Amino acid sequence: MRRHIRYIVHQKVGKSRQPVGLFAAGYRLLQDGDMDEADYQRLAELLKWFEDKLPVPPKHLIPEDARFWYSEAGPFSERMWELAHLLGEYGYTAELITATFVGRIVYQDEYQLAATPPSRNNR
Repeated sequence: MRRHIRYIVHQKVGKSRQPVGLFAAGYRLLQDGDMDEADYQRLAELLKWFEDKLPVPPKHLIPEDARFWYSEAGPFSERMWELAHLLGEYGYTAELITATFVGRIVYQDEYQLAATPPSRNNR
């Protein structure tokens, strides 16, 4: 069975009560963060790189409770760690988690998939 990875941030980000991914934390920090100019530029460039390289699925296909998972050996891993490290400099704690079963898949492309979490009865 294929393994997937997800990077989560443990701090509360916005109104979310669940752990969010690096992108949600990164965009929140870019919007609200008190950052020095060099880090602001670095974060903006990292997020732009992902926007250019990673397909963005149509919003109408992704339920609000869906979570994104990535191919374990995908080309984005090094940049994800770079993003996690930068977020760490501003108080975010990022963690890499892995799973073989991620729930009901609602979107998938070459690099990522979105899945709704399994119900408690299916865990």
